[in-house]
Amino acid sequence: MRRAAVDLALAGVAAYLFCDNGKGCTDAKIVLGAVAPTPIRAAAAEKLLLGKVLTEELFAEAGKLSATVCTPITDVRATQEYRQTMVEVLTKRALLQALNRLNQGGIQ
Repeated sequence: MRRAAVDLALAGVAAYLFCDNGKGCTDAKIVLGAVAPTPIRAAAAEKLLLGKVLTEELFAEAGKLSATVCTPITDVRATQEYRQTMVEVLTKRALLQALNRLNQGGIQ
C-alpha cells in the first residue's frame, strides 16, 4: 500500500528469557529500540532477573529500570516522558510473553 508518510516506531522492546528448572532465571536479555540513537540493552534490568523466580511484579520492576536507561527524544510523534512510560509498559509485556512461551514449551 502506498503511504504519504513514514511509519516510525515510538518505542520498541524485545525480551529473551532462559530458565533452568527450579533454579530461576539463568539468562535474560532486554533490548530497547527507537528510544536512543541505536538499539540498546537494559543491562540493569537483565541483571535484576538473574537467579530469581520470575513474577509479574519482578517484570514491572524490570520495566522501571529499563525506562531509566533509555534516552528518547521529544518530537512531533511523542514526548520523552511518553516514550519512557511506553518502555516501562512494553518491557513488562515482552517479559510476560517470553515467560508464557517458556511455560508452553515454545521458543526460549
